[in-house]
Amino acid sequence: MGNACFGPPSAAAKLILHGGGTRILAGGKHLAGEIMFEFPDHMVCHGGSFYIGHPIPSLSISDELLPGETYFLIPLDSVTHNVLSTSSVAALARPGTPVKFNHCPFQYLKGADGRVLIKVTPDFIERLIAGESDAHADAGAGGGYLCSTPELQKHYTQLVGPRDQLWSPKLETISEHKIRFSPCRFIGLEWKQKEVET
Repeated sequence: MGNACFGPPSAAAKLILHGGGTRILAGGKHLAGEIMFEFPDHMVCHGGSFYIGHPIPSLSISDELLPGETYFLIPLDSVTHNVLSTSSVAALARPGTPVKFNHCPFQYLKGADGRVLIKVTPDFIERLIAGESDAHADAGAGGGYLCSTPELQKHYTQLVGPRDQLWSPKLETISEHKIRFSPCRFIGLEWKQKEVET
């Protein structure tokens, strides 16, 4: 009769731990405060609420974790500002590893007031805080997702150029002569000495 592709909706909240690891919080009511007491130097954030230019979506102690939603456990020392920016997203990665945005981690949405909202995708943040290599993969040749059209690709290669091409300045060689002049000559003291002698 029907297809068995769709199962019942997930009745568990998913908690992604910083540095790797996942907890499935099934059955019963789970508060953010319970997790924060277990991990005192961390905060719990809702996965689908990361918007560039908006406050970081940390939950309060009394907030309930909703079944079927994804939450992140983020160290407090990795968050330096209250407002989310691309640099604060990059700070969520493990220290010492550069973050390169492989695939576009942003979704452009319209808010209720008609303004454009830039949402950071939860799967990107999940890969980033879990330390998976996909978040740190090379952006690819020619600008990656930034250059989506041939015209943009052309401009990018003109501005940035290939990385294997070496640059050297076209300067003429400066020759140095060993002619020494007395500093007195430049100020005019040499003429005054001759006048005094005569």
